[in-house]
Amino acid sequence: MKLQLDRVIIRDVRFGATTAIHDGALHVDRSALQYLLLQDKRFAAVDIELAHPGEKCRITKVLDVIEPRAKTSEGDEDFPGAVGGQVPAGRGSTCVLEGAAVVLSDYREKVESGRSMDPNGEIIDMSGPGAEAGRYGKTHNVVLLPTPAEGVNTHEYLAASKIAGLMAAAYLARAGKGMTPDRTETLELPSLMATDKALAGLPRVVYIFQILTTQFDPIPGEPVLYGMNVPGMVPTLLHPNEVIDGALTSPLPALNVQTYQVQNHPIIKELYARHGKDLFFAGVIASTAPNNMAEIERMSNMAATMARYVVGAQGAILTKTGGGAPELTMARTAQRCERLGIRTTLAVLHMAADVRGEVTLFSMPEVDAIVSLGVPFTRVTLPAVERVIGRQHAVPGAPPIDGEIVRTENGVRGIHCQLGSSRIRAVKY
Repeated sequence: MKLQLDRVIIRDVRFGATTAIHDGALHVDRSALQYLLLQDKRFAAVDIELAHPGEKCRITKVLDVIEPRAKTSEGDEDFPGAVGGQVPAGRGSTCVLEGAAVVLSDYREKVESGRSMDPNGEIIDMSGPGAEAGRYGKTHNVVLLPTPAEGVNTHEYLAASKIAGLMAAAYLARAGKGMTPDRTETLELPSLMATDKALAGLPRVVYIFQILTTQFDPIPGEPVLYGMNVPGMVPTLLHPNEVIDGALTSPLPALNVQTYQVQNHPIIKELYARHGKDLFFAGVIASTAPNNMAEIERMSNMAATMARYVVGAQGAILTKTGGGAPELTMARTAQRCERLGIRTTLAVLHMAADVRGEVTLFSMPEVDAIVSLGVPFTRVTLPAVERVIGRQHAVPGAPPIDGEIVRTENGVRGIHCQLGSSRIRAVKY
């Protein structure tokens, strides 16, 4: 399967009479985009704001971040199953607006503290230390602020918001169709049955990607894999291009993973870079993290068996999603792989830790190669801003959200990533 990513570099975003790209600036027809999103009757209104790198601006209650992408090849669909029809993702050509992002903000009036334990939710700062350490203070952001229609419940609102974000991402990226891209990237892998002599002597490495945890209630109707939520999914073999090209989104609620990071998956990109050199990238096994031991055993056994006897893997890289509990599924899967002769490496963001240091929830002698992605609970002081996008909620005894605030890094979107794309590093002296 071959995928071509045509990357158009975006250096600014503005509102305009039509949605188009001129001299690196994305012009957005606000009314046209609002009209498109309001076709979903679960919304009473959808406000749209813009946020720019370096602006003293703070975005509140961030649900997800999505990179604008749209298919440009005949017969393909944008975000299949969620925006477009059910066709395979990962083939043909896709226009990518690099440097731009669609940000979803929970714009309900009702206060919900969420995982950050702050009613203002996870935030993005466009300047200061939050922007420097994170990813999304450097992107030109189109922020969606949807208001639910009367009678729409939480799950309906969150599912509709995710779909709206994907629709907006595809709508914006269509402005790049027909343009000469600034950069083109080609992703292509042979089938598992390939007999190329250059690959024959290389170790086969598979990536076991935990895409969903049931420690949180899955949201009915939220598009996660090809437009459907998948809490009961068994391990499933995917081509890595499918992951990159819109078949998969980061489910809500997610901890330190956004759809933007899935679209630019650092592990998949690294495995692609090394394919044919020192390894044979043998694909992606998508799995979930169950919430009880019987299902954990079932999931880990099936994933390890698939890796060994279907893929023929000799090595595996594993990541997790959610908080501390999914570590058990990841570690158990790695242990099963090791017992079948597959050498494993785990990448772990220590969600069960605190500021005192790394903590894991497992101790298995076979699982002896672990890459620490850090502890996301270090506190960071964020300076006051001149503008806030999103709902603002007063917290008794705390400064206003537009003032100087102290947050853990976990509460600032884009600083940490369970997939390994963090820009910061810890050094012990």
